[in-house]
Amino acid sequence: MYRHILVAIDDSRTSRKALDEAISVAKMHGASLEIVHAVDESLVHAFTRHGIALTSARQLESALMESGRTVLDTALEVARQAGIEATGRLLAAPDTHSADQIVAAVESAGADLLVVGSHGRRGVRRLLLGSVAENLVRKVGISALIVRGQQH
Repeated sequence: MYRHILVAIDDSRTSRKALDEAISVAKMHGASLEIVHAVDESLVHAFTRHGIALTSARQLESALMESGRTVLDTALEVARQAGIEATGRLLAAPDTHSADQIVAAVESAGADLLVVGSHGRRGVRRLLLGSVAENLVRKVGISALIVRGQQH
């Protein structure tokens, strides 16, 4: 039986499926639900190293944080409408990959189930883009539910 479920989301359809699944499991187990969104600030730092103006970097960072808050607020409303009073947390660390931010959130929350969507990339796209879900499964010490997106 799960007591504390943590679901990591972004703004994709696959993430919405993961959120829906996390809500269902939370209802089934009477578990608390925590929704997290990790802002990937490495984009800001990559651009600043390659000549983007500091003011533009600040604007980009601000836009990423605002977008993240919107994603999180929308997910919290979905949970509320489904009858779950979830908590939300926006994760942001300039030098930490989003997967590592989520692992730290799992540990600090004392979660016993992680739910995350996987886009199901294959081949070169997966090699180039990596897999946050795969990294998470390797790094967390709790059960993980990977919700698949549509196969292309």
